[in-house]
Amino acid sequence: MPGGIEGTLNIFSEQDVMDLLCMPQVLIDLIETCLSGGDQQSLADIILQDAALAARIILAASKSGSEPLDPLEPVSSAVQRLGVAMITGVALQSARQIVQHDFTPQELSFQYGLWFSSRVSGIVARCLAPSVNYPYIEEAQLSGLLQNLGIYALFIKEGRDYIGLDVHPWSSAMQCHLEEAHYQIDHLQIADKLIEPWKLDSFLVDTIRFLHADLSQIEGNHPLLKIARMTQQFCQSPQQLTAETEALAERLFGFTKSEIDYLFEWAGGLYPRFGAFLHSPEKLQTELSVSLARLTELSFVLADQEVARSRLGLGEKPKELVRIARQLYLENSPANEAIFFLLDQQHFQLTGILSEGQARLIGELKISMEPKSSLPALALHSGKTTNSFQPIQPLTVNDHVLIRLSEGQGISCHPFLLNGRALGVVVLGIDSTQDLQRLQSLQIKMFGQVISDALMKTSVDVQDYVNEGSSLLRRVSHEVKNPLTIIGNYSEVLHHSLVNNKNQDLTEAIKKEVRRIDEILNYYLNRQEIPGFPEPSIDLNQLILDIGDAVDDTVLKPRQVEIRFDLQKDLEDVATNPVLVKQILVNLIKNAAEASSANGVVKLMTRRGYSSDHGKHVEIIIQDNGSGISPELQEKLFQPVISTKGPSHAGVGLSIVKGMVDDICGRISCHSSLGSGTSFHLQIPCRVICPVKS
Repeated sequence: MPGGIEGTLNIFSEQDVMDLLCMPQVLIDLIETCLSGGDQQSLADIILQDAALAARIILAASKSGSEPLDPLEPVSSAVQRLGVAMITGVALQSARQIVQHDFTPQELSFQYGLWFSSRVSGIVARCLAPSVNYPYIEEAQLSGLLQNLGIYALFIKEGRDYIGLDVHPWSSAMQCHLEEAHYQIDHLQIADKLIEPWKLDSFLVDTIRFLHADLSQIEGNHPLLKIARMTQQFCQSPQQLTAETEALAERLFGFTKSEIDYLFEWAGGLYPRFGAFLHSPEKLQTELSVSLARLTELSFVLADQEVARSRLGLGEKPKELVRIARQLYLENSPANEAIFFLLDQQHFQLTGILSEGQARLIGELKISMEPKSSLPALALHSGKTTNSFQPIQPLTVNDHVLIRLSEGQGISCHPFLLNGRALGVVVLGIDSTQDLQRLQSLQIKMFGQVISDALMKTSVDVQDYVNEGSSLLRRVSHEVKNPLTIIGNYSEVLHHSLVNNKNQDLTEAIKKEVRRIDEILNYYLNRQEIPGFPEPSIDLNQLILDIGDAVDDTVLKPRQVEIRFDLQKDLEDVATNPVLVKQILVNLIKNAAEASSANGVVKLMTRRGYSSDHGKHVEIIIQDNGSGISPELQEKLFQPVISTKGPSHAGVGLSIVKGMVDDICGRISCHSSLGSGTSFHLQIPCRVICPVKS
């Protein structure tokens, strides 16, 4: 048999994906984004530029969890499952392979052609999907990107022998025939073999397997198959729109000449730049050399990252962490001084953290989080670096004080953020705009990301969270819950033994009291684990609609209670904790439903508000048309044992609600009259400013 590979499908396995060569520039972009703290969508967009990298990431994610990946967004769900650390590891392993690989000029040209054609397929599919109203953009893009996956595998195994077949770096029916004759297997069968273990509930495998099926079968089939066939046609002549491409677009999608012209121009504007010199071995070699040098450099930055992470791991408290982080900046940047501020969420201010050898005044600095108050506050609000050399707002007294304390001619302020949560700021004292440029290095950005991660793992607030008190509460809870469980079990047994006995109601009351105590313990325990920072932009109207959907079937319909909405349009987003808001509203809606009779109505309303002491806020009103609450009960409504629902209810819900409202720095009030129903008014500040608690 010709060739050096047995003609059997079994020689290819999922592990062959890990041998495929990823494009260096894509790896560079991915590693840089990981180091600088890019979001998940940015990482997914980069991965979707290279077939081998996308296959590696999806394979790693599919093997790391028992649940299948989202078939419509497999790369995005893989990124979410793996996390930045594992993705960085895959990228580093891929970088090592490409750096160590030795290409002949012919192999280099073929490899770049393969990277280019796969990228073109993905781009065309991404542009084509919305043009034909196919809603799953990522799935479509992947169907184009992976068409050549089997070619990657054959090329990495056979190299010059494979190129010697006079094959192209894109899929074609003729190429399949050549491969079948030489190896008794073709690249589409290989791709099928590599993709199948991902177990995606998608037509993706079918688009690869039947890419070159008779056109009469394709045109009447699923849109994804038609998109894949169209992208394959583009790859045969990516730089020039041919009559064959126009005819296929008209047959599959009914495109007019102007529509296919627009698609061709749109996709062509997104092609990678190296497509212009695919036939110049010298330029390709230069391109590869530059990329490999950058990958080597990035490997050292990754090594620095691990060193920084290890050093920061020695800091168990915020002050220790800041001391180590200050040394990192002083050792690796042009900064004369590094002043750290942590966000005090309770008082809505930045608090200076004093390190050994710094001016005493740094530990006394308290800066408002109003953006106009200082450059550090503006940096944390915007999530972007600010500086005094090119200020985007007038310098304040706070800024001038920081310039003096930082021992430089000016300052550069770098925010610490993790997953959108604000943690703090470092103010670096520097002497010139040249220093500013040096602070834009990837290494400095990497320090910011690693320090943010370390801050999140220790303490993200300058306030003491009273760890000893939390430990005591857990010990007390453990001791109390054991006898509570016994009491609950005995009361259940007693309840069943007193069937048709007038004392059976007493056992039910005991069970309810046990549950009430358990709820109180759980709430105060869980308070220690409530996220310390609000989400920056919460759409309360949407949150309310989602909650309404969630409780309608389980809480309202069983009681024959209708839910209605009166939500103010264009309501301002708020900075709050959506988890707590949801818990508050669910509790209040359940109370309202229980207070309503059959065929009752619970109404949810929103409106803007403003008060001189509370500032701008959004008000949520939960209104029922029940029997109302007496004035004497209203005065004690939020005390633990007060209930509005009769003697069978313990009334713990409203006291817990009040605690949650305090946790989000909001306010709650009740308005009710007998026979007319009740409304609870929840005010949530647009920005969190909690009063100082004594």
